[in-house]
Amino acid sequence: MVFSIVFGVAVFGYAGWTIRRHVIKSKEGKCSGCSLGDSCPSASSCSTPSSHTPLRPSKP
Repeated sequence: MVFSIVFGVAVFGYAGWTIRRHVIKSKEGKCSGCSLGDSCPSASSCSTPSSHTPLRPSKP
C-alpha cells in the first residue's frame, strides 16, 4: 500500500515536472529554448540572432 502511494506520487510528480519544463521552454521561443548553441543550423532564422546564446561557453 505504501509502495503504491510512493510510486504514484513519483510518477505524477515526474509527469508534472516534465510538462512544466516543456511549457517553460516553449515560452522562451525557438532559439532560446534550443540546447544546440552555436552549432544550430537554423540560428540565422531567429528573429534576433544576437539573442541566440549558447548554453555552454565556447572554448577559446
